[in-house]
Amino acid sequence: MKRFFRDFMLYGMAGIFGKLAALLLMPVYTGILTQEEYGAMALILLCSGVIDLISNLNIHSGIARDYYEDGVRRTKLVSTGLFSILTVSMTVLAMLFASRHFWMDHVIGLDRKFEWPFVVMLCGVPFGSLQSYFFLLTRFKKKPVLYMIGTLTALFIRLGVSIYGVVVMRAGIVSIFVGGLAASLFSICFFGIVNRNLIELTFSRDYLKRALLYSLPTLPAILAGWLDTSVGQVLISRSFSMEELGVYSVAVSLASVFTLISEAFNNIWSPYLFENYRQEGFWREIRRLFTLIVFGLVAVSVLLSLIAKPVVLIFSNPDYIEASRYLPLLCLPMSLYMLFPFASAGVSISRDTRHVGIAYVCGTALNLFLLFVSVGRLGIIAVPLCLSVSRLTAYIYLYIVSRKKVGYRLPNALLLLLAVAAIGGYLLQRG
Repeated sequence: MKRFFRDFMLYGMAGIFGKLAALLLMPVYTGILTQEEYGAMALILLCSGVIDLISNLNIHSGIARDYYEDGVRRTKLVSTGLFSILTVSMTVLAMLFASRHFWMDHVIGLDRKFEWPFVVMLCGVPFGSLQSYFFLLTRFKKKPVLYMIGTLTALFIRLGVSIYGVVVMRAGIVSIFVGGLAASLFSICFFGIVNRNLIELTFSRDYLKRALLYSLPTLPAILAGWLDTSVGQVLISRSFSMEELGVYSVAVSLASVFTLISEAFNNIWSPYLFENYRQEGFWREIRRLFTLIVFGLVAVSVLLSLIAKPVVLIFSNPDYIEASRYLPLLCLPMSLYMLFPFASAGVSISRDTRHVGIAYVCGTALNLFLLFVSVGRLGIIAVPLCLSVSRLTAYIYLYIVSRKKVGYRLPNALLLLLAVAAIGGYLLQRG
């Protein structure tokens, strides 16, 4: 476990700095951008999230699964993944660019005046896919110093370009997406050099087929996960207003403090799991790790609930104070999402990733149904509640399947503490 937390600090700090920077910039953005612009930015970021995940067919996860396997020629494996991801992501970019008006008008309901930010986001699709792949390779090569240097430099580039565009040039939200594009270009160059010894002009159909057999069954989960997260925000923009979405998006951004932990955790989970799951005592270590993380999440939830209103005022302004009501309840789905890797460990090891898709689809279907019957009665507060039920459903399914496959147990009774913290925090804000 010492090694896990060492890697957590080394590989996670860069991601943590990025999330902290985003939080610290909220007062700047909410002070200059209108609520409508902030809501539009949230919708485009939602689209970016799912596009980044499906634009490479999740091939990098299949490459990661085989990276430590005996008998694998790593240069051929890595090169196959690189050329496959580049081809797929460029194809996705061309298709989405040609149909951009359909997606803006009929899917996310985005006003045409925000077309340029949407187009810049689309242009970053292949760059973002390659950046994520090189990040993964650098973590698997165990180059923590170079990883931190590269990611922090990319962060400074993104922030510098974004702040200059928003604050100095007053160019609006398009500057934020231009900043992300500039950072991705730098990352590809920097981490491409770091991993150059793993890349050659070679390709293996067998390696690609093996990677796709692992990754393709997860695509329904990726799409369902995006729908699960975004449908509530899209519903708010259509049923209420873009301004209400802006307020709710502030709460979502503040609740992303949980991703400060999950970003670092996800950076090291795959290498840690696939390299060590055969070791004696590994599952006992996993149970201890699970317990520590749950208590940490409860502590963060309680803290955010106690200081919700001051936090909203610090990071935005009084126009967004209503966001403090949503913040405590958002702590629960955010926490459950971070615990998914524990629940799905057996599924990943056994390569039976179709169960990931089943879990997410079932959870999302339940979310949609509950939103349909409750949002009219409960209002916006129904969105985090339904999301919590959805993620709990997916977690339970994944855990049951994983337990059957590898025979491990987790102290899941501790999840009740997360529910108590979230509900108690909401009642505190209402009072």
